[in-house]
Amino acid sequence: MDNGFRLSVKSLEHNAEPKIIHAAIQELCSSITRLSGLEHTAFVFFPQPKRQPPGAGKPPTNTPEPELYGALRFEAPLSKFRVVLRRVGDWLDRTKQTSLFAIEMPPAHTMTLQTNQAKALAQLLTLGEALLPPQTLYLTQAESYVYTFGEITPAARANLLLVRHQVGISDDQANDLNARAMGPFKTLSEKYQHFRKELLACKEEITLDEDFWQVMQDKAITMSLPKADAEFLKDERLRTLRTEIERTRQQAEADAETERQHQRRQQQRLLDYRQTFEALVLDTLNPDSLGQDADSFRQQVLTQLSASEFNRGRLIHGREFYQLSQQEADALEKTVLDELYSLSGLLLSFISYLTYYKVSAART
Repeated sequence: MDNGFRLSVKSLEHNAEPKIIHAAIQELCSSITRLSGLEHTAFVFFPQPKRQPPGAGKPPTNTPEPELYGALRFEAPLSKFRVVLRRVGDWLDRTKQTSLFAIEMPPAHTMTLQTNQAKALAQLLTLGEALLPPQTLYLTQAESYVYTFGEITPAARANLLLVRHQVGISDDQANDLNARAMGPFKTLSEKYQHFRKELLACKEEITLDEDFWQVMQDKAITMSLPKADAEFLKDERLRTLRTEIERTRQQAEADAETERQHQRRQQQRLLDYRQTFEALVLDTLNPDSLGQDADSFRQQVLTQLSASEFNRGRLIHGREFYQLSQQEADALEKTVLDELYSLSGLLLSFISYLTYYKVSAART
């Protein structure tokens, strides 16, 4: 343990629900392993003392009770002393559980504290850092700034310059330690760029409320991206997704309206041509040569239209004017002629009446 320290945490909440104590210990373990460089930390867990359950004297059940933890112990590098203590302090702020903290520092120093206040726990941070080797102390300070701000800001760099003079390390050593504190990213801007790229995997707004965001939070911790910055980038991605959704919705509505207008124009073209074709047929129809069935009726009508160059021109012009395809024109003309055929009896009577009326009028 020459290059590391050992931290033990034991719950002193004797009246608390055992499962709550167990959950808090598990939460602390998970919180530590989310720190950069501590993902594979080995933990030793200690079970809570067995309590006499209510109704003692009843025959025991055959179902074994799950083991509930009340304490843990782990080791971490000295360079992680500050970030670990800060993470434990955050945990203590959330749980408010009175606990016994014991820190063993090389070569043979042990510090203990019983508290449920993170501010009191900070005393161990101050005492422990006083025992750190010069380079380790400088590195813990640099990592603390990176953990807080995401990078070594100009103000942090000025403070680290004072630390460098106090502990007596060279400028080159300080630069190397600053690079170690930053990790693979040289600036906060590079962290932003990388985190934004990772967020592109989120294609739906609901994803950021599920397991995906938990993974992204862990990545933010690993790369020392402050929580506020990670939340800012999350909101930025949400705004982009909502903008894309709204743009897609508006485009879909525009496409639907375009299609509706196209359909209306198409229906109007067909209606206009139908009226033109009906007028053309009635104008040229010869009642003495109507066929005996629908097929022959259609054929004879079209033959009559084609017989006159003038009427044939009118027919071709109508098709072209209303921009009908051959299939559309054939289908519409067939419909019109079939309807006329079904009314041919009435139509013949009407034409005969008109003929009689014209003759009578001429005689008078």
